[in-house]
Amino acid sequence: MAFWVSPAGTLAILAIGWVVIRGIKWLFRRHWPAQINTWDVMAPLFLIAAMILIPAGAGQIFPWLVIGWMLIGIGVTLLQAIHNKELLYTTFFRTFWRLTDLYWVAGFAVCFLLVIS
Repeated sequence: MAFWVSPAGTLAILAIGWVVIRGIKWLFRRHWPAQINTWDVMAPLFLIAAMILIPAGAGQIFPWLVIGWMLIGIGVTLLQAIHNKELLYTTFFRTFWRLTDLYWVAGFAVCFLLVIS
């Protein structure tokens, strides 16, 4: 059990998650929505992997990552409301989730580097 909460274990969780998601996407290739890519489904796994690293030393930076994620949501909301003069759920959620993908990949990398250093 100690392996899965180690830095190597979180990388294994991400690799297994990637393979499972790609397999499901391949299995349901006709019914899989074209707008959803593998990274969109991997964002929660990166969040969970960063949470697993909290006891190993990532607890110092993780609350700041969550605050930054909230600020991204507020920023996307304000930007779309001001720029488009309306806030549509589909455009907001697509933009917010794509930024979430990038943010949690970087957030996990920071947590991982903090734990192994």
